[in-house]
Amino acid sequence: MGFVRDFKLGVNSYINAVRFIKTHKLWIYFLFPVIIFFAIYYTGFTFQELKREYIAGDDAGMIKKVWYFFVSGFFLMMSYVIFNFMRYILIILISPILSVVSEKVEKIITGNKYKFNLKQLIKDIKRTINLAIRNIFFEFGIVYGVALILYILFWIVPSPEGTAKFISGQFAMVVAFYYYGFGFIDFMNERRRLTIKESVKFVKRHKGFAVALGLVFTLFFHYTNKYFIEIKDDISSTTFVFIIIISSIIMAIIPIITMVAATLGVHELVDLNKNSFALKEEDKSNENKEAIEK
Repeated sequence: MGFVRDFKLGVNSYINAVRFIKTHKLWIYFLFPVIIFFAIYYTGFTFQELKREYIAGDDAGMIKKVWYFFVSGFFLMMSYVIFNFMRYILIILISPILSVVSEKVEKIITGNKYKFNLKQLIKDIKRTINLAIRNIFFEFGIVYGVALILYILFWIVPSPEGTAKFISGQFAMVVAFYYYGFGFIDFMNERRRLTIKESVKFVKRHKGFAVALGLVFTLFFHYTNKYFIEIKDDISSTTFVFIIIISSIIMAIIPIITMVAATLGVHELVDLNKNSFALKEEDKSNENKEAIEK
C-alpha cells in the first residue's frame, strides 16, 4: 500500500511541478540544460565522424592499420558512452543547475536558505558523481544478474521463445526508473545532510515515489533520445536540425520539471521546514543583528 501511495505522490508531483514553474516563472532555468544538451550531442556526433576518418585502406601498412584500429575504437567507445549513458552524463553536468533549482523551490515553499560555500559545492558535486557511478554499477549488476537467472531458468524449463527477454526487459525498465528517481531525490537528502547510506535507506522506504519520478523522466528523455538517434540517417538535413531543436527542448525541460517535482514530493514526505541545516529568516535576522553589534 505504501508503494502505491508514494507512486501516486510522484505522479501528482509532476502535475504540481508544472503549475509551480508556471506560477513562479522558473522558465529561465530551461535555458542552461539546452546549451549543455547541444554540447553533449555535438561531442557524440563528432566522435562518430572522427571514427569514420580513421579507416585504413587496403594499401596501408601494418603499423598504420593497428594505429587506426585503436584510434577508431577509442572514438567508437566514446560515442557509445555518450549516447548510451547520456542520462547519467546529463545529471552529472547539470547537477549544479538542478541544485540551484531545488534550493529555489525549497526557498519558495518553506523560506529555507542555504549559505553558498565553495567547499560544500565541490563536495556536493563529488557526491553526485559518486552516486551516479554507484547507481550505474548497481543498476546494470541487478539487471544483468536477473537476466542471466531468467535465461538459465527458461533454458531448464521450456517456455515460449522471447519470454526471458521480455521479462528481463520489463524488469530493467523498472530498475532504471528507480535509480533515475533516486538521483533526483538525493539532492534534498544531501541538503538534509544524510549520508549516501542513509539516502539509500530513505529512497528504499519510498521506492514508489522514486519509480514514479524515474518513469516520467525516462519515458520522455530516453525515448526522445532513442528516436532521435535512430532516425538520424533517414531524414533530410533541415528536418534533422528541427528535430535537434525540439529534442533538446524536451530533454531540457524534463530534468528541470523532475527536479521541481522531486523537491515538492520530498517536502510532502518529510516537511523540509524541519531541516535544521537550513538558514531560516529569523536566523538571518539574528546574524545581521550580531554583525551590527560587533
